[in-house]
Amino acid sequence: MTETHSAVIETYTGGEFRPFDPRPADVRLLDIAAGLAHTCRFGGHCRQFYSVAQHSMCVSREFETPRLRLFALLHDAGEAYLGDIPRPIKTELDRIESVERGILEAVWTGLGVDPPTAGEWERVMAADDRLLAYEADHLLADGSWAATPPDLGYELRDRPVEAVRDRFRERGEALRERVLTEG
Repeated sequence: MTETHSAVIETYTGGEFRPFDPRPADVRLLDIAAGLAHTCRFGGHCRQFYSVAQHSMCVSREFETPRLRLFALLHDAGEAYLGDIPRPIKTELDRIESVERGILEAVWTGLGVDPPTAGEWERVMAADDRLLAYEADHLLADGSWAATPPDLGYELRDRPVEAVRDRFRERGEALRERVLTEG
């Protein structure tokens, strides 16, 4: 085993997570919630603190079904362990997408949820792109590089990390329960 594959991150709950060898048994929704609530969007270059957890909750609100809402809520779960890497950098890092995919596979398995279909994931990523444009327009000094922002009406303000963490976890638990019971 290479040193990279043995890399372990201590999580919020005191557990361990191996980003290069993710194990479903190590996935905890509270760890994801805490990691994303503490991680600022746009690599921290916002005019105010706005977390990946807040972003994910907005993406989740774009959908009607609990299954799509759950996938949208957790679409950036890898960033709980890897941090928010801005897209221009991420596209240059050859391996990062496969690492994030591996983490997401562990998340779906760890939560007992069937992974999204290609069509479901495309819908989630399209919503993610809409939010990216909206957030760039509202949170950055000059977000003109993003697509034309849609009129979504979300209030993008700094909220206490603890409150965001708890809301994210509660939403994730409720959505997961609905997905598991509704099939």
